[in-house]
Amino acid sequence: MSVTRLCRHVKLPRPGSAGQTSTLESVTPGGVPLTDRKESMADLALRSARLVIQSDRRLVREALAAYFSAGRGFTVVGHTGTGHGLRNLCALGRPDVALVDVTTLTAHTVRSLRELHAAFPEINLVVTYTSLTLEVLTEAVRAGVSSFVPSSHGLDAVRSLLRNRANHARPGTEPTPPAGQALTDRELGVISLMSSGHSVADIARLLHISPHTVDNYKRRVYAKLSADSQSLAVTRALELGLAPAREAEPEPSGVTGRSLLALVCGTPGPCMDRVRRTLVSNGLPFVHARACQQMQRDHWAQWHTGPLVSVLVDPTGTDWQMPERMGAAVVVVYSSPPDRATINETLAAGARALLQDANVPRDLADVLSLVARGYLALTVEPEALGSWPAEWHPGHVRSPVLTSREQEVLTLMAAGHTIRQAARTLGIAAKTVENTQARLYRKLGTHSRAETLAVAYRLGLIDLSRRVARPREPRA
Repeated sequence: MSVTRLCRHVKLPRPGSAGQTSTLESVTPGGVPLTDRKESMADLALRSARLVIQSDRRLVREALAAYFSAGRGFTVVGHTGTGHGLRNLCALGRPDVALVDVTTLTAHTVRSLRELHAAFPEINLVVTYTSLTLEVLTEAVRAGVSSFVPSSHGLDAVRSLLRNRANHARPGTEPTPPAGQALTDRELGVISLMSSGHSVADIARLLHISPHTVDNYKRRVYAKLSADSQSLAVTRALELGLAPAREAEPEPSGVTGRSLLALVCGTPGPCMDRVRRTLVSNGLPFVHARACQQMQRDHWAQWHTGPLVSVLVDPTGTDWQMPERMGAAVVVVYSSPPDRATINETLAAGARALLQDANVPRDLADVLSLVARGYLALTVEPEALGSWPAEWHPGHVRSPVLTSREQEVLTLMAAGHTIRQAARTLGIAAKTVENTQARLYRKLGTHSRAETLAVAYRLGLIDLSRRVARPREPRA
């Protein structure tokens, strides 16, 4: 059996791995050029510089955050895509340096930086740019920007300049934000655990504090992030880069209360009989839908708390509707060896596993377990795959495809809507919202609203820059 794990690994260069850093074309507020210099042991001995990052390009800001987090000398407090978010980060994170990445430095950006410098004069502002004009540069210097560096100089040049500006901060001191507004390290820890789906009891156990203390921390976090629910607090923390958007691994099917349920559908015949006998002999629960129409969205299988896996036997066009409606992963069984074109079509349609009839008694149970955990499993001959492995990209399968309704509910969850508020906004029943939310949990391998939002953000399924108004609860 050929098994491919559905995951991606991103390896970023560590600071200092490149060659010598070129001379920086930077300007101090006084108009004196800043030149690069090698870091001394005294520089490295200083405390880590607290850094916040702003870029309207998500890929850039997350790559910068990962780069600086991987090396010594910096603590990345958070990152954001907007000027408003940067102001919030400066208030919440107590940074030494704010790194602002822009393609073109404009007068609008300079105005925002002037306001930021007026509110937080102790924070060093560093701008990376692709292009600018002399007039805008002059205004930016007057606005309080500490230094500039062209994007073409690369990461090491930016790092050296940031280290230089951080060393000019007052030794042994930290910027003083408005009283009571900054997030403490313990509050940041609580946010991180909330975004991972931990309950109050879990957080209390991990931090060795009482549940009552956790509730107090959560109330303070809500107040500082202007949120009135855990999901909205996590959304705003993700928007500011304060909470890690972690990938959630599906729980093993053997966990109590989360056993796998197979949904069987397809062409009747010996192959279908063999599939059912194999499921029975392995003690695996299953539902046999003799017609696709029998598996509607309100079917009782929707309330199953464990993973759902569809087993399609020699599927026809209508059979593919069942896993889409139920939000289930797909295993396809063919009674005769499929050709290369059939394999490509099946994988393109979203199948996570392919089985031949002869391999069902031996492999079906294992394949279902693998698919439920997020693996891709193929039991076909390697030559039948052709060039497919080289052309296949993990992201095509790993990122789940959401229906329009699921996307709407996810967007409203990110805006902090309750189930009742979402139902009223969409003009549907609250039970329908609950069913849709349950499908989202299964597709993303999560178990709570906060954890779902964190995973959805990592997969790019929600756009936190879009604001959705929250309806007011009707008065009793």
